[in-house]
Amino acid sequence: MDNLATTYQHIADILSFEIPKIELEERLGQPAFNWDAIVVEGSKHLVLPAIYCRLRSKNLLHTLPNELKEYLEELTLLNRKRNLSIIEQVHSISDLFNKLNINHVFLKGSALLISETFDDIAERMVGDIDILVDNKQLDTAFNLLETHGYHPIPQTLGNTFFEHKHLPRLKTDIHISAVELHRKLFVSYNDKDLSSTTVLTKKQLVNKVYIPKNEHLLRHNILNYQINDNGKLYNSISFRSAYDSICLMRHKTMDIDIYEGNIFKTYFNILGLFFYGLDNTIHSKRNFLTSFYLFKLKHIKFYKLWNKFLKF
Repeated sequence: MDNLATTYQHIADILSFEIPKIELEERLGQPAFNWDAIVVEGSKHLVLPAIYCRLRSKNLLHTLPNELKEYLEELTLLNRKRNLSIIEQVHSISDLFNKLNINHVFLKGSALLISETFDDIAERMVGDIDILVDNKQLDTAFNLLETHGYHPIPQTLGNTFFEHKHLPRLKTDIHISAVELHRKLFVSYNDKDLSSTTVLTKKQLVNKVYIPKNEHLLRHNILNYQINDNGKLYNSISFRSAYDSICLMRHKTMDIDIYEGNIFKTYFNILGLFFYGLDNTIHSKRNFLTSFYLFKLKHIKFYKLWNKFLKF
């Protein structure tokens, strides 16, 4: 059975824009290739539609077992339909907020869909619609959504005593996705370039929707995983975040150097283990942390035990 390091390398090579088709085709076409591991880990990382779309774009769908090909095709079709609905919902909320001059930007997955970051919108799996709103207008935005069919999801007792980065999630029977209105991007981490004021001041209008400027989209994608999802603590990779970053850097022009600081170097060092073609200035050669990560991926029992320790 393949270890996680091998499986992760296969996933990265499928998602990559750098690996030659012939090399990948030879490997994926082997009778003993472990597609089950790809499905399990691809599902955990929320990249199965991206895997299907990348194989299709490389004309490598014939390497898939027939049943798996049909499954991924159906999953991708459903995700495309969902994302089209989410884009429609984003435009609906955007129109509501703009009519009342509510200062806002859409974040994360919905912003990436609006900005046409991917070759196919089906590639990205999106959960909630996240929106950063000017603190002075948060209640107005919240009440506005309530008057248009949204209702807050019951909160835990902790929400009464601790400030969260967003207000209670809002659901609706009209649209497909829940909405989170953010007062800030992080609970306790401070990043001057991603303060609410800075992001809102430098926002851009794309396809009639306000989203963060390109540098902020990339910076937030990295820090959201490293900080909010504990990527730095666990010293690990998220293939959804990694693919978002690669597509952003591939399609968008970045005006500033966003790679300064250890937290960014750690992120790109991990990506550099699996993805070829990254700019050598943004990641270093293998070091203790990257070597330790590979060791964990090759020793699953230790990996699980180590993560439990970190969680404790």
